[in-house]
Amino acid sequence: MRMQAAEIADLFGQAIAAYHAQDQLDPVCPQLHGADAWTQSLFEKSWIDTVQWHLEDEIRRPNLDGSAVLGLKRRIDALNQARTNAVEAMDIHLQGLLQPVPPLGASELRTESLGWALDRLCILQLKRYHMEIEAMREGGPASAASRLKVLHQQNQQLLAAVDQLMEDIRAGKVRYQPYAQHKLYNDPDTNPALYGVS
Repeated sequence: MRMQAAEIADLFGQAIAAYHAQDQLDPVCPQLHGADAWTQSLFEKSWIDTVQWHLEDEIRRPNLDGSAVLGLKRRIDALNQARTNAVEAMDIHLQGLLQPVPPLGASELRTESLGWALDRLCILQLKRYHMEIEAMREGGPASAASRLKVLHQQNQQLLAAVDQLMEDIRAGKVRYQPYAQHKLYNDPDTNPALYGVS
């Protein structure tokens, strides 16, 4: 895989734009025409994040009744688990692609896997998209333009960091180490509020 971070970020942006072209809060993710499985999985990852972003907005409406809040909370929890599953699947795929054989000798470990770095890149595209709306909105917060500038700077820095991490992994300088989240609260075998229910 020689896809650069900017291309991945662009694909995330395509999913964000496609979501906003829909007139639904939680639409089904479309299939990209002619996309390979990896490209489709990146698009779907961004779609999950985008739907969750909007449900997180919705749950903060002050006039929601308890049943609506509960329904949204459960949907957000499911999306959060889907997001984690997607990142972990990305890590397994990327490890096999970029470093199928662990490097010999000493190699660095990073505190974040490439999959989770791409997750941060995806969320950053969402932040930029929505902050741009706020910067352009009449009556929007005065701070939006300066905050958008910071997000653009962070985007450039993260793009460079992701590209460097991919290169270091390919070269064997960094050992690819996926980090499994093992979310206990979503698992009926590990959450006492679930397995203790009779």
